[in-house]
Amino acid sequence: MNKCFLKDIAQIDISSVDKKVKENEISIKLCNFTDVYNNWAITERMYNNFMNATANRSEIERYKLKKGMIAITKDSEKKEDIGMSSYIADSFDDVILGYHTALINPYSKNVDSKYLNAYLNSYIARKYFSKSASGSGQRYTLTIDIIKKLPLYLPSLDIQKKIGNLLSNIDRKIEINYQINNNLEELMKTIYQRWFIEFEFPNEEGKPYKSNGGKLYYNDKLKHKIPGNWGVNELIEVADIYQPKTIPIDELKEDGKYNVYGANGIIGKYDLYNHEENEIAVCCRGAGCGKYIMTQPFSWITGNAMVIKPKLEVDLKEYIYYKLDDKDILNYVTGSAQPQITRTNIENMKIMIPDKAIINKFNSLAKEIRKNIINLIKENQRLDSLKKFILPLLINGQINVDDIEI
Repeated sequence: MNKCFLKDIAQIDISSVDKKVKENEISIKLCNFTDVYNNWAITERMYNNFMNATANRSEIERYKLKKGMIAITKDSEKKEDIGMSSYIADSFDDVILGYHTALINPYSKNVDSKYLNAYLNSYIARKYFSKSASGSGQRYTLTIDIIKKLPLYLPSLDIQKKIGNLLSNIDRKIEINYQINNNLEELMKTIYQRWFIEFEFPNEEGKPYKSNGGKLYYNDKLKHKIPGNWGVNELIEVADIYQPKTIPIDELKEDGKYNVYGANGIIGKYDLYNHEENEIAVCCRGAGCGKYIMTQPFSWITGNAMVIKPKLEVDLKEYIYYKLDDKDILNYVTGSAQPQITRTNIENMKIMIPDKAIINKFNSLAKEIRKNIINLIKENQRLDSLKKFILPLLINGQINVDDIEI
């Protein structure tokens, strides 16, 4: 293997672009610390989740994400989170890298970008960055000189490409599973729209029909028409709503048995759980106001949340989950500087109670789709574990990639 330093094969820039929206600047999408930290690769799928911000022309040209670049985290509260890398798998016209990160643009013909991303995720690079990070207490950082002096061990370009492609193929399968799950979620939202907003349902032959012969009656509580045999209740009447129990963030583990959730989804694992399955968790504060449906025991990391557990004999979990879609959630968000959802607002939310036959049919369909979503999530977890297991073996040459067809 040839030894060199990162500065020998790549241009490194530390981003200074913050999250603020400023007048007289150009509107852009911002790829932030968490986007880099949580993903092996940055792809087009993530575009709509990037933050809206502004930047000047110089910043856009300097930090615009292009295929083949690599982003790393350069600041963190914990040394172990320093230098986490993500491969830029697609080029973007208006997505730039945000504050607390650095952009690496390989220019040498002797290095493969996918391999370099794998190397940056390896134990060798992780150990170098954690030992070299400066600071103490609440913030650690990497200077540009430290990043530039990262030692690299490069096998032949052919071997690099095989290693990079193997790991990228695993990540591509993970990406496909994410896309399938997104499509399944959109399908369920469409079904909810047709059944519980347009009141059009499939008969035994799959053809659409209207409940009660299409007769709708005006409901004073909802201020619109609904089927005459449906009831209307406040959410607090059909579900228990309470603040979740939490665990300390410093007790998170990578190999714990149960998922731990925060504002942006799963953030780690824990050996114990605080909540049973069949509950809906709602993040109540900040830009991440949103919801997650729980199909296995879980824990929560922040007190700025609520747990909703339906209590009627009829299972309303899936129905309530899709009732709390983005539009309905936003209707109950208050505050401008710090958006939040209050417990009182959620408790007073008016909710239709469909007839038992309709809700049972919806549950059957939703649970089957949910099962497929969960299976793909579990497959992604296994693939991610496989990637982490073989990564050091590939980097150290303990797996002969010449024997692997990619």
